[in-house]
Amino acid sequence: MLQPRQQQWESILQKTEMLHQLSTEENWQAMTELESERFGEIEIFFSTPVSETEVEEVEKGIRQMLKSDEQLKQYSVQKQQTMSDSVKKISTGRKAVNAYNDHKI
Repeated sequence: MLQPRQQQWESILQKTEMLHQLSTEENWQAMTELESERFGEIEIFFSTPVSETEVEEVEKGIRQMLKSDEQLKQYSVQKQQTMSDSVKKISTGRKAVNAYNDHKI
């Protein structure tokens, strides 16, 4: 059975993995809520200094989280750009329709 501190750390790492799944589902609301929970757990976890026996595992987990967060950031930027491009196309189409309607009269 895992010790309470190990359980805390495992919960943080599981939430990191869940964030990726939610991003593939494009469930932004759930991602925001989960990230907030994870951040709170990280604050609680690090309110107690990391012991020498935890250092290796925690370092590995931090590297994993940093890599994961960077991937999520890149994915979010790509999605934002795609959405921005779509909005621009809609705006251009709307302008074309309005111009057509103005000249139709």
